[in-house]
Amino acid sequence: MGRMISVRVSEKTGRAVARRARTSGRTESAVVRQAIEEYVERGPGEAPYAALRDLVGMVREGPRDLSERSGDKVRGLLLARRARRR
Repeated sequence: MGRMISVRVSEKTGRAVARRARTSGRTESAVVRQAIEEYVERGPGEAPYAALRDLVGMVREGPRDLSERSGDKVRGLLLARRARRR
């Protein structure tokens, strides 16, 4: 088949893998193999700063309530940036 790799996981992770194997009708090895393959194919993710670097420092002044609903405000900025790219 291929190369054999041994890993140790926490009890919690081991139980989750066993549960996933039972519910899917596959072996634990098949579940772990698929998870590793998907992780490797996905490749390195973009660092959080890199994803937002063009937004950092773009606002010189703003409202005093910046900590309120900040998630909504960042989402709005990201949607506006996406719209400009299209």
